[in-house]
Amino acid sequence: MTQTRFKGFFGSLFIIMGLSVAAFLVCSCDPEIDPPDTQRPEAFTAELEGWSYYFGDEWPDDAAIKVFLPEDKSGRTFQLTDKPSQHVATFQQAGFSDYDRAVAAIYPASSQSELAAEGVVISLPRTRRQTGETTQQFPGIMTLVAKGDTTGRLDFKLLCGSITLCVKSSLQIREVHLISNKDEALWGDMTVALGNAFPTAVISGNTSEERNSLVVTAGDSAQGTSGSESFTTGSNSTVIDGTISDSGEIGQTGYFHFVVPVGTLQDGFRVIVIDQRGGYMEKSFPAQQVERGRGHETEAAYRDASKDVEIRTDVLNKAFYKDLYLNSGLFLTTNDTLPVSDFLGLDIEHLMAARTNPTAADYAAQTAAFSGSVEDVNGRLLYPDGEPRYRMVYVRGGGSTDHGFSLGSDGREHFRAFVKAGGSYLGSCAGAYLSSKGSSINASSSGNYLGIWPGYCNSLSTKQIYPGHVIPPDSPLLQYYDFGGDFYIDSVRHHNGPCFINYDYVPGTEVLTRFDIPDSTKMHGHPAIIAWKENKWTGRIIPCGSHPEQIPQGDNLLLMAAMVRYCFDGVGIAKVKGILHNGEVRQMTCRTEDLKPAYTRIGDRQCHHFVFALPEGARNVRLRLVSLDGYNLSLRLAKGTFAFREDALYRLENSDASKELLFPTLEAGTWYVGVQCEDVPTVVTNHGKYGTEYADTGILNGAPYTVSVSWDY
Repeated sequence: MTQTRFKGFFGSLFIIMGLSVAAFLVCSCDPEIDPPDTQRPEAFTAELEGWSYYFGDEWPDDAAIKVFLPEDKSGRTFQLTDKPSQHVATFQQAGFSDYDRAVAAIYPASSQSELAAEGVVISLPRTRRQTGETTQQFPGIMTLVAKGDTTGRLDFKLLCGSITLCVKSSLQIREVHLISNKDEALWGDMTVALGNAFPTAVISGNTSEERNSLVVTAGDSAQGTSGSESFTTGSNSTVIDGTISDSGEIGQTGYFHFVVPVGTLQDGFRVIVIDQRGGYMEKSFPAQQVERGRGHETEAAYRDASKDVEIRTDVLNKAFYKDLYLNSGLFLTTNDTLPVSDFLGLDIEHLMAARTNPTAADYAAQTAAFSGSVEDVNGRLLYPDGEPRYRMVYVRGGGSTDHGFSLGSDGREHFRAFVKAGGSYLGSCAGAYLSSKGSSINASSSGNYLGIWPGYCNSLSTKQIYPGHVIPPDSPLLQYYDFGGDFYIDSVRHHNGPCFINYDYVPGTEVLTRFDIPDSTKMHGHPAIIAWKENKWTGRIIPCGSHPEQIPQGDNLLLMAAMVRYCFDGVGIAKVKGILHNGEVRQMTCRTEDLKPAYTRIGDRQCHHFVFALPEGARNVRLRLVSLDGYNLSLRLAKGTFAFREDALYRLENSDASKELLFPTLEAGTWYVGVQCEDVPTVVTNHGKYGTEYADTGILNGAPYTVSVSWDY
C-alpha cells in the first residue's frame, strides 16, 4: 500500500516537473508580444469587371465612386487618385477611415442610388444623352456595384447587358428609341441584393406606359440640349412630280448605346431612328439573349421613312377661287355674258376692255389683270405661289395677234404659267389662234401667241358662215351629252377662225369635232375643235375654231357646256407642298417675289397640302396651324388622300388664328394635311367698266401661316 502511494506520488511529481520544465523552456524564449491589429488600408482599391464586347472598360481620369455605410444610406463620393492598371484604380478622400468598412459602392458616383434594406437601389434612366463625337466606347453609362469589406477592396460588377445600334446616315441623328416587343421594364428603380446571389438585380414597381422603351438622344454639346434647336425644312421636303428624291448617300456611322436589364428582349425589339428634321426610320430585330456584362451590336442604314410615302397622283385639284375667268380684253369681243355659266351654274369673273382704239387706262387695266399690280402681284389668274386661281380661263374671239401683243411678255407668260400649273384653257376663234404657236397655212408664226398647244393652226379666212360639226365616235365630248343621238351639231357660227389640219404633229392631240362643209376643200372633214393635255400636272387646252359660246339653247349650248366640262375634268392634279416631319414647324410665309412656291403664302379659297408618315405606336399626335389675326384659315386631316373639305376625316373651320387637332392615337400610315384659306376679296360689281371690280384686296397677295405636326413614341 505504501509502495503504491509512493509510486503515485512520484508519478505526480514527474508530471508536475515535466510541466514546469516545459513552462521554463517556453519562458526562456523571446518576450511575449501581443497580436497586432488588422492593417487598415489607406485608400479603396477598385477594379472594374470587363464586358465581353466593348473595349471602353478602363477608368477615366475623372472617375468617382460612391461608397455606402450602414448609417449613411445616401453615400459619399471618392475621387480617383491613381490608376495602377487599366482595370484597377485607387480612390481616396479625407475622412477615408470612416468608410474603410463599406457596405457597398457604386460607379459612377453620379448615378442616382441609395442604400436600402434590400440592397442598393439604382435608378436606371429611360433617356440618356450622348454628346460629342460618335464613339464605340462609353465608360460610365453602365452602373456597376461592389460589395464592401474590411480590406478596402472593391470589385465592381456589371448589372446589365448592352445593345449598340450602329447607324450609317448622311443626316445627323437626333435620337434613337429601342422598344421591346414584350411589356417589360427596361428602366426604373433596380434593386441589387448584396447577399450570396450578388450581383443579381431586379426592376420592380415601374407601371409607366413607356416602361418597355429606352431613348438615346444625340448631338454636339455646342448645339444645346435636345429639342432646343430651331428645326428647318430640308431640301427634300419639296415634292416634285409627286415624288421625293433620295440621294442614297450614306455618311458617317454613329454608335448608340443602350443599357438593357438581364433577361429582357427575348421576344425581339424594334428601333426608331429620328434625324435632326424629325424624319424617322423604324426597323425590327430578332430576340436577344441579354446577359450580364455582355454586349450586342446591330446596325442599320438610315433612310427617312417619310421618303417611302407614296403621294397620290390621281386626285384632281378641287380648290379654286372660282370656276372660270372670261377674257374679253383688248382687241377681243366685248361681252360680259356667257350663257353656259347659267346653264352649268358656274361662278365666273371677267375682264372687259376696249375692242378698238384702247386708251392707256385700258392697257393699265389689262396689265393689272394678267401681269399683276401692287395689290395683286400675280394678277387674276394665279395664286401667290403660282398655282391656278380658276379652274379655267376662256378667251373670246377678236384679234388674236393684237391681243397677244397687248398682253406683253409678262402677260403671255402668266397664261403659260396658269396652264402649266394645272389651269385649263378654252379659246374660241382668236382664243384658239392665241393658244397655238402660230399659223402654218402661209408658213407664218407669231411670237405674240402663247404656244400652250405646241402646234400650228391653219388660217381659213372664211367669214360669217355656219358649218355643221361632226362628232367622231371617240370624241371625249360624248361622255357628257349625246347631242340628240346623231353625233352632229348644226349651224355653228364661224368667222375667220382656224382649223387644225396638221394636229397630229403634236402627239396626244384629240379631235373633238370636224367641219362638215362638203363644198369647202379647206374645211370639210378637218378638225374644228381639238384638245390637248401635256401631262397630269398641266391643264387641258381646247382650241375651238368656231363660235358656239353665245347661243343660249340647243346643241350649240351643249357643245359649249361639253367643252367647259372637259376642261374642268382636265385640270392638273392636286400637289403636295412637302413632307411634315415630327416636331418641324413649316413656315409658309414667303411672298411671290421670293420665288419659293413651296413656302409661299396661301391665296383666297386655295388649299395647300402636306403629308406626314405616322409610325406604329405614335401617341399624342398634334396638328397645329397658326395664322395672323384677321385671316380665316381652315385645318383638315385625311387618311390616304388629299384633305379637301369633302374628303377630310377631321377638320377645324373657324376664325381662330391658332388651331390644333389633337389625337391620343391615330392609325399608322400616310396622312394628308389640308390648309385652306376661307378669305376672299369683296366683289363690288361683276359688270364694271373693266369687268369684275374688287374691294378688300389684301388677301390677293396671300396669307402667311405656319403648320406643324408632332407626336410621341
